[in-house]
Amino acid sequence: NAGYLFIRDFFIAFIIIAVIGFILRRTVKKPEWLHNSPMSFGILLLILVIAGSELLFYAVQTSLGRSLPGAWLVYAASKALVHLNVNSGYAALSFFWWIHFIAIFAFLFIIPRSKHLHLVFAPFNTYWHSLEPKGALTPVKLDGETGTVYGAGKLEDFTWKQLFDAFSCVKCGRCHGLCPALQSGEPLRLKKINGRLRTQMEHTPPELRFRDRQTAAAGRSGTAEMPRPDPSRVQTNKSAGKNPRKLVAGILEEEALWSCTTCGACEEACPVSCEHLSKIIDMRRYTVSSEENIAPEIEQVFRGIENYGNPWGMKRSWSTVYAWAEELGIVTLADKPDAEYLYFVGCTPSYDEAARRAAVAFAKILQRTGVDFAILGEEEFCCGETARRMGNELLFQNTAKRNIASWNGFGIRKIVTTCPHCFNTLQNEYPQFGGVYEVIPHSAFLADLLHRGRLIPEKSQNITAACHDSCYLGRYNGFYNEPREILRAIPGVSLVEMPRTRENSFCCGAGGGRFWRKTENVISQNRAQEAQTTGAEIICTSCPYCGIVLQKEIGRMDKEIRALDIAEIIELSL
Repeated sequence: NAGYLFIRDFFIAFIIIAVIGFILRRTVKKPEWLHNSPMSFGILLLILVIAGSELLFYAVQTSLGRSLPGAWLVYAASKALVHLNVNSGYAALSFFWWIHFIAIFAFLFIIPRSKHLHLVFAPFNTYWHSLEPKGALTPVKLDGETGTVYGAGKLEDFTWKQLFDAFSCVKCGRCHGLCPALQSGEPLRLKKINGRLRTQMEHTPPELRFRDRQTAAAGRSGTAEMPRPDPSRVQTNKSAGKNPRKLVAGILEEEALWSCTTCGACEEACPVSCEHLSKIIDMRRYTVSSEENIAPEIEQVFRGIENYGNPWGMKRSWSTVYAWAEELGIVTLADKPDAEYLYFVGCTPSYDEAARRAAVAFAKILQRTGVDFAILGEEEFCCGETARRMGNELLFQNTAKRNIASWNGFGIRKIVTTCPHCFNTLQNEYPQFGGVYEVIPHSAFLADLLHRGRLIPEKSQNITAACHDSCYLGRYNGFYNEPREILRAIPGVSLVEMPRTRENSFCCGAGGGRFWRKTENVISQNRAQEAQTTGAEIICTSCPYCGIVLQKEIGRMDKEIRALDIAEIIELSL
C-alpha cells in the first residue's frame, strides 16, 4: 500500500532526525541539570539502529529491483546502493534483517530495566490523570482530632497513582526546565521524586511490598505499624562516603520539600501526566502531622491561623484592620445580609499596606460602578489556603468547615476576591466540604464591568506596563486575557509582555508558603530582573503576594519600576 509506505518512511525519518537531535542536545546544547551516561547514549544509538536497519533493508531490496511505491525515503537511500551486485545485496539483506531484530529484542529486554518502561505505563498514566480542577488538592479523610498522622512518610503511604507515576516518568527533564526553584539554584529536583520512588519499589521484595500495601490500610486506621523498606538498599550508590541528608519518605531532602512554590509548571509541562505536586504536598502533610522538624516560622503561621484567623497572628479588629472600609462607608454582611456579593478581602490586604492599597482601589471601583456588595469585617477568617499548601490538612479542613458553616448562615452565594490563592481555594476546594459558591477573581470581575460599559477608563496614563501572570490565576484557572483586556482599554497604556508569560510564566516565588519562609527569595529576584528587561514602568499584578515580593525586589534593584495591582492601575484612570 503506497499510503502506508509513505507514512512509514515519514516516521523512520522523524525517528532518525529526533535521535540525532537528542544526541546533539546531550553534547552540544546540554542543559546543566541533564546528566549523561553510557546507558542514555546506548539507548539512543539502539533506537537509531532499529530505524536505520529497517530503512537500509528496504533500500537494498529496492536497489535489487523490488518496487515499493510511496516509499520515498527508501527510494532515496537506494540510490546510494545501486552499485551492489546480487550476491552482496542478498548478504546485506541478511545482515540488516538480523541487526534489526536483534536490536528490537535487545530493546524489549532493556525496557523493563530502564526508564523506557514509560512506553508501557505512560498511556495508562495519562488516561488515569486526575479530572479534578488543576488547583484542587485531594483531601485526606480525618477524624478531626489532633495527633493524627497523615500524608506520605514511607513508600506504602503513597497512592497507587503516585507510584504509577514513577514507572511512567520519561525523565525528559521538562519539569526541570520550567521549575522556578531549580532554575533559581534551589535544591528541588523533581525527577528525583519519581526516580527514588521507583528505586524503592524495585529494591523492596514483592512479598514485603504486597504485605506493606495490606498493612497500609490497617496502619491508617491506627491498628498496625507499617514496615519500611530497608534504607540500606536505597540510594546507597549516591550516599556512600557522604554525610546523608535527611530525606522525607526516603524521597526528598527537607529543604527541597519546602522549596516548591506549588506553581504547577511541572505538571503543565509533563507529557505523560505525572502529578508531582500531590507527592510534595503529601510529604509536607506527613512532616507537619508527625511534627518532625517543623520550622519555627511555619509553626507561627499555623498558630496565627488557628488562634486569630490569619497567618500574621494578629487580632482582627474593625478599628485597626478595617479603618479604610469605614472611611469608604463599606458595610458588613451583618448590617446588609441581602448584599449580592461578598467581597472576601483576605488576610494579605488586611495586614499588608501594599496589598491594602489594591483592596481599597477595588472597593472604590465597586462603589463607583454601583455593585451591591458587603464585607465580613471582624467575622472574616482565613480561607486556609496557606495551611493546606504547607501541609496542615487538619487545620485547613477545620478552617474551611468553620467558614462554610458561617457563610451558609449568611446565605452567601456570590464572592469576589482580590487574591488568586483565596479564589482558587474557595472555587475549587471548598466544594469538597459542601461550600459551593460562585467565586470571581477581581480581574475577571473588572473585565466584565468593562464589557458591560459600567466601567469606563477616561484619564490617559501614558505608561508602559508589563503583565505578570499569577500561577493560581493563570496556570491553575485559565485567567490570562482579562488583565490584558483591562490594560488595553486604558487610554495611553502601552502593553508589553514579559519574556516568560501566560502558560510559561515564571513564578514570583511566594506560593506554597514560601511567602512566610523566604526572606531572601532568589525566585522573586529572578522574576524582578526579568521584569526590568521589558523596559516597562509598571509591572501589572493580579495577586497580593506577587505584588508584594516583586515590589520588594524591584526596590532592592533601585530601578524606576513599580508593581501595581490591576485594580490600582484602572482606578487611576477613572
